[in-house]
Amino acid sequence: MRTRWWQSIRWRLALGSMLVVMLATILLALSVILAIVHYYDIDQNNRLANFAADSAQRIGESYAQSLGLARASASTFPNTLEHNYQGEQYLLVVLNHRNQPVYPRFGLAQNTMTAFAVALADPTLQRGDFVGLRSAIVASQQGVASTGELGSRSPLWLPRPFVVQPIFAGGQSNGLVVGVLVVTPLSAAQNTVPPFIAAVGLSVLAASAIVLVLAALAAILFSRTITRPLANLTEAAHVLASGDYDARVTTSAHGELEELAYTFNEMAAKLANDVQELRQQELWRHELIMNISHDLATPLTAIAGLGESLVDGVNQSREDYEATGRIIVRETLRLRRLVKDLHLMAKVEAGGMRAIQPQWKLIRLAALVDEVLAVLATEFERANVEPLNSIAYNLPAVKADPDMLMRVFSNLCDNAMRHTPPGGVVTIDAMQRGNQLVVSVTDSGEGIPTGALPRVFDRFYRADSSRQAMTGGSGLGLAIVRAIVEAHGGTIWAENVPNSGARLVFTLPLAAAEQTSISSAITLPMY
Repeated sequence: MRTRWWQSIRWRLALGSMLVVMLATILLALSVILAIVHYYDIDQNNRLANFAADSAQRIGESYAQSLGLARASASTFPNTLEHNYQGEQYLLVVLNHRNQPVYPRFGLAQNTMTAFAVALADPTLQRGDFVGLRSAIVASQQGVASTGELGSRSPLWLPRPFVVQPIFAGGQSNGLVVGVLVVTPLSAAQNTVPPFIAAVGLSVLAASAIVLVLAALAAILFSRTITRPLANLTEAAHVLASGDYDARVTTSAHGELEELAYTFNEMAAKLANDVQELRQQELWRHELIMNISHDLATPLTAIAGLGESLVDGVNQSREDYEATGRIIVRETLRLRRLVKDLHLMAKVEAGGMRAIQPQWKLIRLAALVDEVLAVLATEFERANVEPLNSIAYNLPAVKADPDMLMRVFSNLCDNAMRHTPPGGVVTIDAMQRGNQLVVSVTDSGEGIPTGALPRVFDRFYRADSSRQAMTGGSGLGLAIVRAIVEAHGGTIWAENVPNSGARLVFTLPLAAAEQTSISSAITLPMY
């Protein structure tokens, strides 16, 4: 599925970060500008009041010498409407006691200046930006200095202050009021942004733009550090989905992303193991079908052939009939044993160790092994192999199921006998090691190939790949042995004895009451 760029986490995270930074920068810029405007307003009002008071005093002093308000104003200031004071441009107009402008006499060509002069000349004007002047001029004619604002505020809500200062004859506050001085900043009269505020505002906007650009770059780079591991994870997931279960994620990130990559790798490893196990189980299933088909076909073929010989009358004497019957019985028993083994393995695989429920009893292993060897005596004699029970009778008793342990020793002895050449020996031994008994069954045969040692207890596994019935067996005996030993809480493994054959070793936990007299243990009867 193709993802558009604006739908990707990287760009959504970057745009979200940029938006947050933009909002924060705008709020910060507005706060800075408002703070600057506030303090500029306070400073401007102070400078405006000082300029107006100083100018009115100077005009009053000149008035006492020149005996004329117009002359006094002209001698104090140049004949112009705009005046510079401490780097700020101001408009200055002088009105006489009849509220008529007497200064300046020219320089009113500009529209704004003309409107300002007309408004001052006609204080009765009650509309526009100069409504508040009338009351301030009237109050100043009474000797009271007044301040105010010119109509509505300018852009950015900047104040438009003015000061109306009375002019006293001689420059003293106890003198006669001969006129008023009206002063306002040029920007307030023109209803524009003051140069200082404009310069500072441009600087703040430029700084904000730089901050936004840097924040955008930082957001893109920062989002990349987050999305790069996610992109690697996505790529690895696609590789994993394609069937390559060796895909892993490598990242230098820390925190949650590192934990996510580690969890993904763990999941991929477990999935690879599960897939490998499923493939192995599929191979085992095919092998199981082939083995079952072979192991069932062999005795069935023998029984069918012998049955046909009986029907066809091939056998002529009683001895032939008896020999044929014994073979049929042997193959039938072999077939029944295979079916029972399959049933037991099916129960183990379906229910695990819970499928095997031992009937716990105290048992002496030496006597149990004697019983097993007595049952297998005919088989050992036929194979010309000597069984040897080397288990000491004074070993502690074990708590186990007698029938299951007989099955274990029977299968182990049968396996050792089939891999021991005529004239060889099968030795059964046991020794105490801590709180358990270590039991071994050793043959004097050819041993087990090293690569086959870990698999000899797998179901239907044969070290002999030729699958000859006389040496390969059914392939279930050792698997059943492992299941029974593990159900008793023990472990089993295979090893080779130097200069000898193979040794199958398993452990059995000792009974909790092993210190009790051995006379209470079960001794199986000999037949």
